[in-house]
Amino acid sequence: MRRIVPIALALLTAALLSKEAVAQTAAYDRPTVNFVLLTYGDSYDAPTSAFFKKIPPEEKFYFNELNTRELKLRQQSRQTPLPTAWQAAQAELTLQNVAKQEVAAWYLRKLDGSMSMELIHRRGEFNATDEAFLMATATKRGMDELKDLGQKLISKTYVVLVDYNSITYSANVATDMHTWKSVARAMVFRLKFDGNVENSIYDAWQDEQDTPEAQAEKGKRFDQIPFELEFVQQVSVKASASALITGKTRSDQSTLQTLAKSAFRVQPKDALMNEMLGNGYRGLMNELEKKVPAFKVLSGVWELDPIRSKIGRKEGLRTDQRYYVLEYEQDRRGQLKSVRKAVVRVSSVADNYGMATGKSEASSFYQVAGQRVEKGMTLEQRNDAGLGVLLGANTPLSGDAYFSTELRLELLTRVIPSLYVYGEGTLEGARYALSSSFKVDYELTGNGKEDYLFARAGFGFGKNIHFWRNFSLSPYVGMGWEFTSAKQISLETMYFKGGANFALNIYYPLQLVGGVSGLLYGSPSSSKKDDDGNKISFSSYGKVFSERSSVGAAVFMGVRFNF
Repeated sequence: MRRIVPIALALLTAALLSKEAVAQTAAYDRPTVNFVLLTYGDSYDAPTSAFFKKIPPEEKFYFNELNTRELKLRQQSRQTPLPTAWQAAQAELTLQNVAKQEVAAWYLRKLDGSMSMELIHRRGEFNATDEAFLMATATKRGMDELKDLGQKLISKTYVVLVDYNSITYSANVATDMHTWKSVARAMVFRLKFDGNVENSIYDAWQDEQDTPEAQAEKGKRFDQIPFELEFVQQVSVKASASALITGKTRSDQSTLQTLAKSAFRVQPKDALMNEMLGNGYRGLMNELEKKVPAFKVLSGVWELDPIRSKIGRKEGLRTDQRYYVLEYEQDRRGQLKSVRKAVVRVSSVADNYGMATGKSEASSFYQVAGQRVEKGMTLEQRNDAGLGVLLGANTPLSGDAYFSTELRLELLTRVIPSLYVYGEGTLEGARYALSSSFKVDYELTGNGKEDYLFARAGFGFGKNIHFWRNFSLSPYVGMGWEFTSAKQISLETMYFKGGANFALNIYYPLQLVGGVSGLLYGSPSSSKKDDDGNKISFSSYGKVFSERSSVGAAVFMGVRFNF
C-alpha cells in the first residue's frame, strides 16, 4: 500500500503536467534508415557517388555507421531491367553482410567482439514522447524505463538501395537548352529482428570475466546468427533538369520565346546533373514516405484553436506539409478502420530536437478541408506535390477559357505559410473593328469587324487564407503578356493583374472556385515596323480597336484540383 500511493500521486502529477491529459492515439517510432547507392563501374559512378556523399541525413531518421555505402553491380548496367538488377543487388547485400553490419552498429560491436547497450539506450531516450517521459518518471525505474524502449527500435531498421537508371544527356541547339534525365529507383529492406535473434545475441554477449577462449567462442556464436533483410517496397520516379547552355547568347526572338526561356537558369553541365540527381532523390523520398508506413509520421491531436500536436523538427516537419486527421471507427465486422475526418497543413514547426521533458513545444496546423477536429484524433503524414490546377472560364465580361497552375514553394512557405506562385494561360475570342485613324495610318482596308484570338500567358504570387474549415480566400497579383492576331494585324502587350479567388471544398481534393480580377494593359506593339525597323507601339488598345479598353475586368468560375 505504501508503494501504491506515491505511484498514484506521480501519475496524477503527470496528467496535470500534460495540461488536459489527452491520450495520444498514435506515436512515431523513429526508424533507422541507411541509404546505399548502386554503382555499375561506368562513367556515371563518380558523379552519382560524389552527389550521394553530400546528401545530409534526414532529421526524422536515425542512421547507422556502416562499412557499406555503395554496392557495385559490375555484371549489370544502368539499362538492366528492374527485376534482374534487384536480384543482383539483393545477392550483393547478402554477400556484404549488410544485415550483420546493422546489428553490429546497434550494439556498438568492436573488433574484439565486445558489445554495449549505450546506443540503444540513447536512442530509446531520444525517441520517447512527453507521455512516455511522464509515465516513466512516475515509475520506480524512472529513466531506465525509457532506455529499454530503444530495444524495440531495432526491428525498425531499414536499408534503402538507390539506383539512377537510364541516365541520358541531350542538348538542343535550336532552343539553347540542355537536359539531364534518369529514372531514380529505390528498393527498401527491413532488418528481421525478433525475440529469437535477440536471445541469440545475448548468448553471444561477452562478459568481463570471460576467458579468451570463452570470448572467442562467443564471437563465433555471433558470426553464426542468421541475420536477414526482408523486402518491403520498391518505388521509382522520373527525374530531369533543364537549363540554358552556359556561354550561349540569346538571339533575336519573339517575346513569347523570351518569356519561356526566362524561366530557365544558365547552368553548366555538371551542376545541372547534380540538380537532376537531387530531383530524383527528393522524388524517391516523397514516394517512400507515402508507401512505407514506418516512414510516415503519426501523432495525436494535442490541442485545438489552433490545432496542435507534439511533433516538430525531430520528425522532419516542414511548413505547409500536409497531414490527414484520422479517426478509428468500427466497420460492420467489428474491425477498426481509419476514416479521414479532415485535412490540415503545418503552420509553425516546433524545435523539439532533443530528449522529451514532459513540456515539449507543440507544432501548429491549419485546417484546409473536412469536419470538426477533436482532441485525440490521429495525424498522419500524407505528402503531396503542393500543386493546384485551376480550370474554368472568365464570365460574363469576357467569356474566355482559363487555365492556371499553382505551386507552393518551400522557400516561400518557410517564412509565411500558404504562399504560392502561379502560371496562367487564357484564350479569348472576340470581334473588333479597327479604329478609323489606325486604318488610315497603315493603309488597311475593310470596315467590318474581324475575329481576333487573344492569348495571355502570365505568372504571379498569391496566398491562401483559410478562414474556416472548407472555405479559403486567395488574393494574388501578377503580370504577363497578351498576344493577338488576325488577317491584317498582330499585336503584343504586357499586362498587370490583381484579384482574389474564393474556394469551397466539394470533396477534398476537389474545390469549386469563384473569383474576380482586374487587368491593366500596357502599350501594345504591332508586328508592323517603322522605317528604322523597330516595332510600332501605341499608347493604348483604343488606338487600335475602337471598342477595347486598356482596363479590363472578369468574374471567374471554375474548379481546382489539388495534388
